[in-house]
Amino acid sequence: MSSEAMGDAVRSIAAIVRLSIVTLAAAGPAAAAEVDEPPPMPAFTQQQVDQGRDIYAKECALCHGIGLEGAAGPAMKGPTYELAWMKGEHTVADFFEVMQRTMPLGAPGKLSEPEALATVAYILANNGYRAGERPLDRAGLAVKLHPPGGAAAAAPRVASTAPVAERPRLPAVTGNAKLATTRVPDEETIRNIAPEDWLTYNRSYDGTRFSPLDQINRRTAAKLTPVCMAQLGEIGNFETSPIVYRGRMYVTTAHKTFALDAKTCAVHWSHTYTPRDPEHIRSNRGVALYDGKVFRGTTDGHLLAFDAENGNLLWDTHVGDSNWGYFLSAAPVAFAGRVYTGEGGGDNGIKGRIHAFDVNTGAPVWAFDVIPTGDQPGAETWAGGQDRGGGSSWSSITVDVPRRLLLVPTGNPGPDFIGTGRKGLNLYTNSVVALQADVGSLQWYVQQVPHDTRDWDTAAAPVIYEVDGRKRMAVASKDGYLYIYDRDTREIVSKVETMTHLNHDVPLSFETPIRVCPGAFGQYNGASYSPRSKMLFVGSVERCDTILLVEQEFVPGRSYFGGTMTPDPMESARGWIRGIDAATGEQRWVIQTGTPVLAATTPTAGGVVLTGTMGGEFLVLDERDGKTLYSFYTGGGIAGGISTYAVDGKQYVAVPTGSSSRGWPAPGAATIMIFALP
Repeated sequence: MSSEAMGDAVRSIAAIVRLSIVTLAAAGPAAAAEVDEPPPMPAFTQQQVDQGRDIYAKECALCHGIGLEGAAGPAMKGPTYELAWMKGEHTVADFFEVMQRTMPLGAPGKLSEPEALATVAYILANNGYRAGERPLDRAGLAVKLHPPGGAAAAAPRVASTAPVAERPRLPAVTGNAKLATTRVPDEETIRNIAPEDWLTYNRSYDGTRFSPLDQINRRTAAKLTPVCMAQLGEIGNFETSPIVYRGRMYVTTAHKTFALDAKTCAVHWSHTYTPRDPEHIRSNRGVALYDGKVFRGTTDGHLLAFDAENGNLLWDTHVGDSNWGYFLSAAPVAFAGRVYTGEGGGDNGIKGRIHAFDVNTGAPVWAFDVIPTGDQPGAETWAGGQDRGGGSSWSSITVDVPRRLLLVPTGNPGPDFIGTGRKGLNLYTNSVVALQADVGSLQWYVQQVPHDTRDWDTAAAPVIYEVDGRKRMAVASKDGYLYIYDRDTREIVSKVETMTHLNHDVPLSFETPIRVCPGAFGQYNGASYSPRSKMLFVGSVERCDTILLVEQEFVPGRSYFGGTMTPDPMESARGWIRGIDAATGEQRWVIQTGTPVLAATTPTAGGVVLTGTMGGEFLVLDERDGKTLYSFYTGGGIAGGISTYAVDGKQYVAVPTGSSSRGWPAPGAATIMIFALP
């Protein structure tokens, strides 16, 4: 499992919405219309609403928004909540029990029953239900949630005799594609990236994140100063890595896409996407830029293409049905006339796929099944357990250009914590799969965690490089190791521990909660590589989870973890940043930070490494020993990628700050801060 995304439900704030996804049922034709009385409404008192307001502000507002509008977690009022809960298919008890079992995040069950009932009453009151004389109690939980008040809600309901519409076959292009204004940057420009640009999530196709700029170096870093700031108007996950081409920057939030002036932060254009279907994780990692187009995914499973010049929508392809748990939070990559992305939602029971689409039309070209079935190679490694899903895509994709290979990281199998129904290696989850870019055929794979029962995705894209004449690939996994592979033989050259390990191989239990290290909320980004020093740099998180197995009914499209997971308290979490010999895997240096490191690392020709912490510190480190050369408090969590580029001959640094995610709630809002030397 990325977000853009870690699992929701029992260990994520978006669980409440995901549990409620609509189950289709077909009704046979009726001889005559059936007329019902108006349905009963839930009962609660104004006193409960007032009490619930205070509890919500203290325990829920940071993730779901002070006005219930949604932030890191889904909205608790309006269309999102209505679609999830208020269609007459769920009782108040359904919502109450999910809230009691999973919330607040990190301390499920913290609220007493009266407190939880009051919180539910407050949420219901904000969705149009009216307080009365009778309090909400256990008996009142049996009421189904129909739309409250109004003629439409109160009118007799007539059963439809029309057949239930079939779900669309996906992927499917919606509407007609339009032409882009320009054709830049073209593929040749991206392959031979200019020093002043940053053209993919990890800067270049090989994923090294190395910048050849050197104005900001060990001597000058201490003189850095903020230049401008762009507040993007959204609260929640902010895990983008800014793309910069010819002085124009492209960034995303969960719903918004921006083109900014990379010197002044002025907005060239912006687009706000309104989801049409349920959201599961409100997150987005960023864009791909190619052939005059900007590509991004959406929280309800669409892939969009915009005109890079003016932000006009060029095409919209519906990739996965979010009613069944699909979403697209990963940053796409464009290569060879196609745009590539993978689906999120493996924790909802989807079977992840990697897709290729035509860059000009959005038409699907091919798809690779991360979860093989039938007679597909790898299906035998599941013992029939494939229907439980898995194989999400979370970050981005690395491209081995000479070999025309896509190197794709894949997420965990489902359910996350119970493996008895899926005995075997569970290919191709928790792996890097190498796909031929033109046809999508599997060329090879390396699996980091066979038969995962800890939610230890391979979430971050790998980095490929050549050192001392040997081709290498480094993969940072959530299992707490950095794997260095020989790309020709796929043998492990080195396996470097990056997090503390505790009970990592102990069987989980239905009776006794087990504390497991590392936890699942880490390694959103992978390693970076500097050809200058022949070193790898990687940040990581020091935080553990306590897991208890729980029998859970599997329903496609609903969250399915097979257990509860309680992370260690936020205040105890720490981070690590390591410098590692890229040839041997020997650790050259390590530093510990006071708060977790989810951000990517960015080495430069100036001999420095740029990164940040969830405590809001933008850091410039000496690549030789990790010494801090510059630190600036940005006011919000840093969880994406820090990009560096040049405009008019001057080097700048763009820092995405203000991330508040499901696993890492924090103050602030999505903001781009730009730094430069005086």
